[in-house]
Amino acid sequence: MPTEAKAQKIEELAEKLNRASIAILMQTQGLSVKDMNDLRKKLRDVNVELSVAKNTLLRIAAERNNMTEVDKNIFNGQTTVAFGYDDEVAAAKAVVDFVSGSKIAVLKSGILSGRSLSAEQVEGIGKLKGGKNQTKAEVVGTVQGPLSNFYGLISAPLRDLAYVFQARADQLQKGEAAQ
Repeated sequence: MPTEAKAQKIEELAEKLNRASIAILMQTQGLSVKDMNDLRKKLRDVNVELSVAKNTLLRIAAERNNMTEVDKNIFNGQTTVAFGYDDEVAAAKAVVDFVSGSKIAVLKSGILSGRSLSAEQVEGIGKLKGGKNQTKAEVVGTVQGPLSNFYGLISAPLRDLAYVFQARADQLQKGEAAQ
């Protein structure tokens, strides 16, 4: 039976996991207080909350949120969790930038939409240019471009026929005005 403090921490972690659009797990053991404060400030700027959590409590919190597709093997070693609440790309980018510049911090994995991410997948998200909205816009542009061309090809004959009729109507109207 967990103690009252552990039960409260599980509830807190479960609530954060439920609210977060992405949770990025990393190992920060050995970082100085100054480095941790720098990390917290950098993450706070992109609305990411940093929390050090016991793996067992984090696993229980994930189970309480019905995250059945989360691999239980990601909960090992010392774990610091970055909870991103708004933009998954900006959160991943901030964490990946810090980890790549640090000789001590190590990216472990992540949780996105109730599924486990490998460290490489988190890095891939962090390397996307722009943010979440720019990525969505690029996807829409990729889909919309060919659809727009297709619409133009389909509507061109009908549009051209309408122009021919209009030109003939104008021609007939000029002929009546001349008489």
